[in-house]
Amino acid sequence: MGSDQASERSAVGRLWDIAFVPGEWMLSRFSGLDRSRWPVLWVIGLFLVQAVPAAIIRASNLEEGRIIAIARGALEDGHWLTPFVYGERFAERPVLVSWIAALLGEATGSVTLWSLRIPHLCFFLAGTLLIYSLLRSATGKSAAIFGALCWISMPVVAPKFINAEPDIVLSVLLFAAFCIWWQGTRNNSTTPRRWLCISLLIALAGLTKGPQEVAYFTLGVGAYILLKQRHQMPAFIAAHIGAGLVIGGWYGLVYRPGDIETWQTHSRLAHTTAGLSTVLGHLDFVKSLAVEFLPGSILIGPAIVIAVRKWRHSRDDLLLAAILYSAACTLILLVWPGKVAARYAMPGTMTLAVVCGLMFEHWLHSHRKVIVSALVVTYAIFGGLLVRSWIVMPFAPQLFQESRLAGQAIAATLRQRPGRLYVVNGDATNHNMLVYVKGPISAVSLDDLAALNTPAMAVLLPEHEQALSRMKPALQLIDKGDVVCGKVRYNIVEIIPPE
Repeated sequence: MGSDQASERSAVGRLWDIAFVPGEWMLSRFSGLDRSRWPVLWVIGLFLVQAVPAAIIRASNLEEGRIIAIARGALEDGHWLTPFVYGERFAERPVLVSWIAALLGEATGSVTLWSLRIPHLCFFLAGTLLIYSLLRSATGKSAAIFGALCWISMPVVAPKFINAEPDIVLSVLLFAAFCIWWQGTRNNSTTPRRWLCISLLIALAGLTKGPQEVAYFTLGVGAYILLKQRHQMPAFIAAHIGAGLVIGGWYGLVYRPGDIETWQTHSRLAHTTAGLSTVLGHLDFVKSLAVEFLPGSILIGPAIVIAVRKWRHSRDDLLLAAILYSAACTLILLVWPGKVAARYAMPGTMTLAVVCGLMFEHWLHSHRKVIVSALVVTYAIFGGLLVRSWIVMPFAPQLFQESRLAGQAIAATLRQRPGRLYVVNGDATNHNMLVYVKGPISAVSLDDLAALNTPAMAVLLPEHEQALSRMKPALQLIDKGDVVCGKVRYNIVEIIPPE
């Protein structure tokens, strides 16, 4: 009986080993990158193979349309301090990414999608190289490349190759502050100049999306300082005071009565959840983290165990610092009373990639199956992204260009009747299609449209066109065509007021 059980266990073990043979081969090949003469070129190549042609084919999507609208408002209408979206005030947060796009647009003559995507991709590549550089100071070449590869392959990060939202810029600015701080800590050279640079980077991060996600640096680095570097606390506090004055200064300069409620809503404080909905919402958040942070979610558990065991006995512990940076603020999100999403934890992905690289270095020989699992998952995600970028998108580009096609149709209609284009304010209009429409655009209410006394062109939802007709039957509304953007149909309407 005992021999049968031993034989069965032996058979299972052999099958288990056979299952890992392909992964072992992948790992042995990947480890060979330690012999590479120019390993940084691998990092750049892995980045570029995902960025091209995806960033070229994908039309404006998600928040890109609004970011570009704010940039156009700054460049064309002079709204540099307070953001405006086609004439509608947008003061829920500062908009560094839009300001950068506007500055690039000023240099090139106009704000386009590339005014946004070029600086975004530069930040994205810089972040990838920062991860590699930080890991290279503590690991071999293959481990550093693996960390960089993990970051650009994470499902929560990878969509940013085709979507230039502020999350990447914010994450890279905060991670740059982390790298500068860590280099000073490791070399025992945390000088005032270094802390000034850190304060500036924190301030810029706060001007990207508001002060909330700056807490990733504050809580993560602050926890490490409390545990191991308490002499840094005065400088740490001073750096945050300086950054806080800059960030708070923007809010003070743009403030109008009623803005407090807007800022509370943006911080997910105005609409909190309770009871079962809170529990279910946060369970969904945990599930999203587990999936969207792969392969990091495979390695973070063992990394925490290692860090807990040795933190008292090491002077400079990059693994502990990276874990605290990734986990401290994420744990706050787990108990946040409002609705949260995995992308709110984006700043933690960069140090999670550092954790992946460190674990690759430490466990490559002692726990190969764990590293094999993480590498295979990374390859699978990266391979899927390659299929999307190099097969699906080039051979079916129409699936990814809805907003461009809609915008071009609107622009063609406007060429027949030049003038200002009107859209309904609020969230009634998808701004992504307006990226491709040159000329003045105004976001107004239906009452404003009804009060027009000169002919004009507008892009309206069918129900808004019907409502406008009921509000002022004397208006002549002539449909010039229709477009679809974001799976929503809009009518291109010529509005002719009564004589």
